[in-house]
Amino acid sequence: MDIQITKMHGIGNSYVIIEDIDRALEPKYTALAKLISDKNFGIGSDGILVVNKGRLAKYWMRVFNPDGSEAEKSGNGIRMFARYLYDKKLISNESDIEVGGRHGGQIVRPRITSDKSVTVNMGKGEILEKEIIVVEEMEFNGIRVSVGNPHFVIFAKNEKEADAYAKKYGSAIENHGAFSPARTNVEFVSVPDKRKIFVSVWERGAGLTLSSGTGSCAAAFAAFKENRIENKVTVKLAGGDLMIEIRNDDSVLMTGPAEYIFSGAVDLDKLLK
Repeated sequence: MDIQITKMHGIGNSYVIIEDIDRALEPKYTALAKLISDKNFGIGSDGILVVNKGRLAKYWMRVFNPDGSEAEKSGNGIRMFARYLYDKKLISNESDIEVGGRHGGQIVRPRITSDKSVTVNMGKGEILEKEIIVVEEMEFNGIRVSVGNPHFVIFAKNEKEADAYAKKYGSAIENHGAFSPARTNVEFVSVPDKRKIFVSVWERGAGLTLSSGTGSCAAAFAAFKENRIENKVTVKLAGGDLMIEIRNDDSVLMTGPAEYIFSGAVDLDKLLK
């Protein structure tokens, strides 16, 4: 049995999109995510996006990480998902999409602004609490942030330190007991000026990634609430830049590219053998 797939990326954060409107393949989503994401034995990606029929909107985006776990949402994924549906003439240039993990229930409204760029209102950010955790005898002062999924934002002295800490401590922080059992996404942030931040991302279930849409939103929201930046900021990541705006009602707007890598068919039976 062949299934059609499309691989896309948002500033280096890549996903493979699979249409499964009526959820016939749902028992296989976890296995598919693990196999497809594997760069040695699969296609290689930061996860898969599955197109389901929505309940609160016409389409529902499901996100599965390389370890098979399901995420609540993906900012880069939403831009790709919207671009994909729009180019297939399944939605208009501004349409509701349901997100929120296996239970759905959250609505986002992406807007296609150019051939490559998409703007998404990601909903309201929320500062949950400040917390100090200890990892490998290192003490980290962080901020728990929700943008519809969990983040732990840590401010670093500079870009070099942020990158080094993400690589060395990202996994341990993701899996720290303070965040059990759901785990957390981790962002190490440096702030050179009021209009720009650098973010190194350790993504829950995926590891070190070139970028994260929700991570950028969480990092910018935390920096704004700490009076470190203005409400409009360029977030610089290893894979490229995103534009983030914090509105007066605490909603977070994200603008960035969504680009195609390839489309094709895979034999599902051979993939899952």
